[in-house]
Amino acid sequence: MSSNRPFGLIEFLFGDLPIKFMKKVLFIAYLYPPIANSGTRRSLEFVNYLPDYGWKPIVLTVANPSLKSCELSLLDEVRPGTCIERAPLWSDLLAEKIANIFGRFIDRTWVAKGLKYRIQGLLQVPDECAAWWPTAIRRAEEIFRREGFDAIYASGWPWTSFMIAAEVSRRTGRPYVVDYRDLWTSYGDVEWDKKTLLQRWFGPILEKYVLRKASAIVATTSSFIKILEESVKKEKMVCITNGFDPDDFRNPPNPDCSQRDHFVRVVYTGVWRPGYGPDDLYRAVRHLKGINSNYIQRLKVIVAGYPCGQAREYGVDDVIEELGPIPHARAVDLMMSANALYLPVSKGVYEKASIPGKLFEYIGSGRPILASVEPDSEVAAVLASVGGACSVLPGDFQELADSLHAMCSRDDDDLFTARHTDAVAQYTRKGLTYKLATLLDTIA
Repeated sequence: MSSNRPFGLIEFLFGDLPIKFMKKVLFIAYLYPPIANSGTRRSLEFVNYLPDYGWKPIVLTVANPSLKSCELSLLDEVRPGTCIERAPLWSDLLAEKIANIFGRFIDRTWVAKGLKYRIQGLLQVPDECAAWWPTAIRRAEEIFRREGFDAIYASGWPWTSFMIAAEVSRRTGRPYVVDYRDLWTSYGDVEWDKKTLLQRWFGPILEKYVLRKASAIVATTSSFIKILEESVKKEKMVCITNGFDPDDFRNPPNPDCSQRDHFVRVVYTGVWRPGYGPDDLYRAVRHLKGINSNYIQRLKVIVAGYPCGQAREYGVDDVIEELGPIPHARAVDLMMSANALYLPVSKGVYEKASIPGKLFEYIGSGRPILASVEPDSEVAAVLASVGGACSVLPGDFQELADSLHAMCSRDDDDLFTARHTDAVAQYTRKGLTYKLATLLDTIA
């Protein structure tokens, strides 16, 4: 695995630092294994690699997440020896107490379940995880009294994590870093990021408070940094993109995912939510069917990560195979088996300013990328730097259909740009974690 870590005299003489000599960081990450979410992987990999750079992470995450949102196999990817502290939602604790009182008269489990949902629904500022705030702070203080820590890191969404970091910093005197995977204030034009009236009122106020108190700000794109600079000027504002782990792509795909037929396989792995998803790909396939393309029979599109049924609605279920949510390991197998990987982007401000985390795993797989992106976007810049891509405008499903047609007719020699292998190394998870560790060194 490649790394940007410098090898100096200390490493030569003593090797890796023993844990007792490491600096400690309270790593606040609501999204952490076993929760299966695109944001989980960033925190998981940071935590796994931080000890290689002299930092012991103490993970503070939520207790008892819903089993529907969990993938238990993710726990196998946590680095052995990682310290994980789990704090429940305050709404869960209150619901259990009330249920215990009335449990003598009616079913206790039924009462607790109903109360948890309703109490949490009342606590929505800055987001639906607000009920985690009091219990997480209490647990953080316990950790500080027990073993201490030198710095605090918080990953958002949820923005409640940022509020927890600010309050724990105030109580302990330790500096904190906030890491923006998305934007807290999204300017109302993001379909999947709808906020309540109270969230719209108080969110910007709370965000400015957090940013003013933070010792450093991290974001996943340079555009995010520029947007945040409009709210606050900080000496330490650093772009650390998402990335990939080369070890995930060292093994060949499983036999059931390999190319054993004459099909041209296009793969998409990810979510489908309002304003983000493979809808252009579905329309392109439907267009090819509508014009009776001679090559449509060679096309096989495989998608995973969201509930099945869209292919039937579009009338393309004979071409598009929907697998639903799948484990990460199988998603990697699918990527490795593809002739091309499809990448959409979110609508609204994210269309130019964001980079889907999935892009970097696509890059790590080494497969060609077929992307629906704006030419002056963050995604387009990354694709230009690594190569191996074909880009069409978002919404132009006919041009996308032409690209699929070229692939199926074997007329795609100039479809994908040349791959720049040397540029790929900058996106390894270990190298990116070195950037985070360096930033923590400067504030602790």
